[in-house]
Amino acid sequence: MKKPPVRAVVPVVLIAAAVAALLWFRRDGAGDGDLTASGTVEATTADLGFQIPGRIAVIAVSEGARVRAGDTLARLDTRELEAALAAARAQAEAARARLTELERGARPQELAAAEAAYRSARRRAENARRDLERARRLYDGGAVSRQRLDAAETALAVAEAAETQARQQLELLREGPRAETVAAQRALVAQALAGVRRAEAALAHAVVVAPFSGLVTVRHREVGETVGAGMPVLTLLDPGDRWVRIYVREDRVGALQVGMAADVTSDTYPGKSYRGEVIHIGSEAEFTPRNIQTAEDRVKLVYPVKVRITGDPDFELKPGIPADVVLHGASGGAGAAH
Repeated sequence: MKKPPVRAVVPVVLIAAAVAALLWFRRDGAGDGDLTASGTVEATTADLGFQIPGRIAVIAVSEGARVRAGDTLARLDTRELEAALAAARAQAEAARARLTELERGARPQELAAAEAAYRSARRRAENARRDLERARRLYDGGAVSRQRLDAAETALAVAEAAETQARQQLELLREGPRAETVAAQRALVAQALAGVRRAEAALAHAVVVAPFSGLVTVRHREVGETVGAGMPVLTLLDPGDRWVRIYVREDRVGALQVGMAADVTSDTYPGKSYRGEVIHIGSEAEFTPRNIQTAEDRVKLVYPVKVRITGDPDFELKPGIPADVVLHGASGGAGAAH
């Protein structure tokens, strides 16, 4: 059998090498104008707890549960707080009713009674004046003693005082309460309403509400436990706010800009790529973190860069997973990994 000519084998080898190189560059995902770096996936998390101390009555979610913003996640025993709120509302109603009474003034029945009392006191005073006049005439004629005249004068003074008191009482009812009295009662109403709001706030602080939609990652407490204010009960993670923090050398950071597109890959999911974008570029340089392998790299000045993961709706890239980032359109070599 004849061997094939050598010239026929060489083009096949060249084609195979070209295809291998093309596949390598596609797998690597980095072109001539790209910058590559490595980091670890991070995410926004919140440790949620109560703003007041108490005993936990309900924890409505377990680890791994997905929740929406505004969902009630946990609640304290609120019986004492509810009683305090009811008392505050009753006090506010009483203060408001007293203010209404002052603003409306006297009732018609009260005015009628005061007018009748004034008329009666005025008649008694008139009768006392006539009695005094008769007593003086009789005294001048020697028919009565000085003692009888003094008694008549005293009776008139008492009747006139009663008339004056009845008249003033009627005038007060007609004028209504003083402006200062109404103002003081309005202040009492405002104070009572503030007490209601304080009791309502305390009741609201006995509930843990999800501040954003996310995933419950840790359940720190159980029903029946007593917790202090601020102690974490649940940890909530926001899957929609994940990023990879990378470090770029100072001589390469000028090629970056916020909004620059990126691809994120991980050995955990080989062959898969996730979209990303640069959302923050540090304004101050710092030394490469100590977890970088070589001493040469650790003495270099780098800038921190946050690359948000935007193309992972299934939440495959979880916090803590190592990831590689390719920044498209940035000339230069790789930055240091976090």
